[in-house]
Amino acid sequence: MKAGSRLERVLKSGAFAVTGELGPPKSADPEVVRKKARLLKGRVDAVNITDCQTAIVRMSSIGAGLLVQAEGVEPVIQMTCRDRNRLAMQSDILGASALGLKNLLCLTGDHQKFGNHPGAKGVFDMDSIQLLGMMRDMRDEQKFQCGEAIKAHEPRLFLGCAANPFAGPSEAARAARLGKKVSNGADFVQTQIIYNMERFAAFMAAVRDLGLDEKVYILAGVTPPRSVGMARYMKNFVPGLDVPDEVIKRLQGAKDKEEEGINICVDIIQQCREIKGVAGVHVMAIEWEEAVAEIVQRAGLEQRPEVPEAEVASTIAAQPKAVPETVTVAAEAAPAGAGEAELAAARLEAEKIVAAAREEASRLRAQAPAAVATDTSDQIHAQSAEAGEDEMNERERQMALESVRHGLAALKKAFNLSDDQFDALAQFAGAEAILKREPAAAPPVPAAPAAAAPAAPAASAAPAADQAAEAKKAEEARKAEEAKKAAEAKAAEEAKKAAEAKAQAEAKAAEEAKKAAEAKAQAEAKAAEEAKKAEAAKAASKPAPAPAEAPAAPAKSAAPADLAVGELAVEESTLAQRGGKVPAANYTQDYSGAIREVALGNGDKIVTVGGTNSLPFHLFEGKLEHPPLIAMDILDIKPEEWPASLSRHFADVMDNPVAWAQKCVNDYQAEAICISLVGTDPNGMNRPASEAAKIAAQVVDAVDVPIIVWGCGNAEKDTETLREVTSIIGDKKVCLAPLDDSNYRSLGATAMAFGHPMVASSPIDVNLAKQLNILLENLGVSLNSVLIDPSIGALGYGIEYTYSVMERIRLAALTQKDEKLQLPFICNLGREVWKAKECRLPSDEMLGDAENRGVLMEAITASCMLMAGGETLIMRHPRAIALTKSLIKGLMG
Repeated sequence: MKAGSRLERVLKSGAFAVTGELGPPKSADPEVVRKKARLLKGRVDAVNITDCQTAIVRMSSIGAGLLVQAEGVEPVIQMTCRDRNRLAMQSDILGASALGLKNLLCLTGDHQKFGNHPGAKGVFDMDSIQLLGMMRDMRDEQKFQCGEAIKAHEPRLFLGCAANPFAGPSEAARAARLGKKVSNGADFVQTQIIYNMERFAAFMAAVRDLGLDEKVYILAGVTPPRSVGMARYMKNFVPGLDVPDEVIKRLQGAKDKEEEGINICVDIIQQCREIKGVAGVHVMAIEWEEAVAEIVQRAGLEQRPEVPEAEVASTIAAQPKAVPETVTVAAEAAPAGAGEAELAAARLEAEKIVAAAREEASRLRAQAPAAVATDTSDQIHAQSAEAGEDEMNERERQMALESVRHGLAALKKAFNLSDDQFDALAQFAGAEAILKREPAAAPPVPAAPAAAAPAAPAASAAPAADQAAEAKKAEEARKAEEAKKAAEAKAAEEAKKAAEAKAQAEAKAAEEAKKAAEAKAQAEAKAAEEAKKAEAAKAASKPAPAPAEAPAAPAKSAAPADLAVGELAVEESTLAQRGGKVPAANYTQDYSGAIREVALGNGDKIVTVGGTNSLPFHLFEGKLEHPPLIAMDILDIKPEEWPASLSRHFADVMDNPVAWAQKCVNDYQAEAICISLVGTDPNGMNRPASEAAKIAAQVVDAVDVPIIVWGCGNAEKDTETLREVTSIIGDKKVCLAPLDDSNYRSLGATAMAFGHPMVASSPIDVNLAKQLNILLENLGVSLNSVLIDPSIGALGYGIEYTYSVMERIRLAALTQKDEKLQLPFICNLGREVWKAKECRLPSDEMLGDAENRGVLMEAITASCMLMAGGETLIMRHPRAIALTKSLIKGLMG
């Protein structure tokens, strides 16, 4: 048993399990929880205690779980990744386990935007799959996520996860995702609400094909539809649910809707019981807990199995380490008489080893040379040099130690001792030997040193010789030790001098590099100033153009030398040519969908993004006619928080958005510009919408590349600002961003009226992205003018989850013909990367150069977004952009 919970014991017994669900109150009233628990007691094997479901503040899952447990109902506590980082998660689990809670359901969690605190910061330090792995390691490997060991009392929890068979892109893909959770430690699974039995059966078939039904217990999720309105709402507005029309028709034709809802739920349970691999049902009747008893009774599941308590074997050894107790335990475990026989055998073997050691010692003494007369002072010196040590030579001592080791090993083998018990025994024996040690017999030392030494009797000649030999060896050992110490001191001194010389050389090199960098900067500044003066003189001497002629576009300068990057080698042969005789069907896939094309910009500078009909850069499977577009990000105000490694490239123009945009286009060859109106944020400068709109309009007039106007993220202020922008830029087209579920009506109508493309921004979730696109299309917006902003994370800050969601969206678009997701991605990654603490830390030996670190973080984030399907990237650092362009060029061939 992993945790010994009732739910685990029921599932392992093979009985059909039943779990329920209980929503804690939005208060601290314990009676609400107790009342619901009493309704469920005896009807279910365990009950889920939700963790702030739908991102609404409620009593904690752990707190409510203890109240439920006190009522005699076993709780399954939930934990979401939305509200806690890995420190808090591990801390809460230690506390929950200490309080006797034994079941845990690991969830990513609903986005906070849909709860009663939409402005709260979502943590999402990890997703549910990573949370499962962390909890499994705490339980099975006795270690925290950082790798530190849990020395005792690891949390013993039965781990669960959720699965949605209907989320897309296919049942097989959902089964594969479930496989990841199982491999990371899921012991049981509770599915999304099931109404479409045909699709659920297909999902279970895919689960069986992967062998997951043999590795995890699957509980089918069911809910009684209480009304026609509830069923319609779930069908039309709850992402990831599939409610067939037959269910709605049954409710419409029933006189008692609640009664029919219970009947529908019971029918689904009976069908689930017939599907191989379904180990139970999870009945979700939140705020209708009284219906659970009726559902369970009609389904024939009212008699819950009686399962005995099971002993949980901790993987941490709990045996006592004291030697007497260890011997007692071993003797009790052995058959009668076995312990005495093993002990006798061990003693006999030890006696043989000791006898052999004594015989070898006697032989060595007999071979010692004849003794020479030594005076009393020599004997005193020898004894003082060997004070506290046994008077045997080094060879004898090593032999005795080896004998002791053999004896202890024999004891370990005889008594089947663990390593910890053996170490304790060895230390105990060593301590006893030291306490009992006595010096070997030696000639008596006269009281008065000045007195003449008496003649040594013949019998003591051998010991005296031994002492003389040992005194000589001790003196030689002392001299050797002194020589060794002198050599080590000399080596240390030389190493110190070498280190000082190296440090001086490095300091000198650093100083020279600093001077060279300063000289280079001065030269570049001087060259830029001279070029500026020359341009001004040229402009002053040039006659004004005729009114009918268009002004000449400013010449684009070459990229600065420190921003140049090498080109990637391009593969000349096709994959088919390199594959040789391998049939193309073995490495290609036919896609049934394609990504829509969206046009950005004006006139002959229009750039088209999207249009691909295969996975990113799979040129061997489809076409990628339009390479990804990179827009450079500028702000309407001078940023104070940008690190010097980024701001130094724009230091002369950061207080002038128009000049900033021109520098990006002329100096850094920007393909597009994104002006972020962060100054309008009501929680910041709160710049008036009219003022920000004028700045945006000036940027639109100053450059001819496509422009993205990105608001501050406050829906109300963005609506006001972006509407103002569209009213003063005339016929020019810009891309308006972001539109979310709170302002899509007003901004969607504005964009549609003036023909502007737009960015649909939603939290990182497949269903939420699709839902917003549906709302825009219902408004009358053509999806050919919409880009998806999936709300990405930077490298080290949720990029894995970002990639996963983007990949799922793209697979649904290409393989499932999901027209609501066949839109190009736009990834505003520059702002996410450069607010990371790693980009703000100074240069040091461990992290390296600060600018290179930030550049690589942005470039690697961009690379991940490209591989996930990103068609438009918004970036900041010129060198990171150059690296990303080089990658795109190399991949495009």
